[in-house]
Amino acid sequence: MAIWYLNYLKELMEESMGDDVEYHTYQQDNRKAIVRRNKKGFYVILSEDGLRVDKISCYDKSEQWAEDVAENYVLGILNP
Repeated sequence: MAIWYLNYLKELMEESMGDDVEYHTYQQDNRKAIVRRNKKGFYVILSEDGLRVDKISCYDKSEQWAEDVAENYVLGILNP
């Protein structure tokens, strides 16, 4: 298996088993961004048409930074 896929599976397991808390959800048209926080800090899950596109780690940033990432994604400014 590819390393990126194994890392992706590890992230999914950590998210489902961790103490992650959902803070904000942004949505526009077919794009959605969810700001979450775990023991490391904030991160943003990006999806389009119901499919996960990326996870942006904002662990060393503020909640406002993570919100800005989410908003920029749904507005089409950020295209990972």
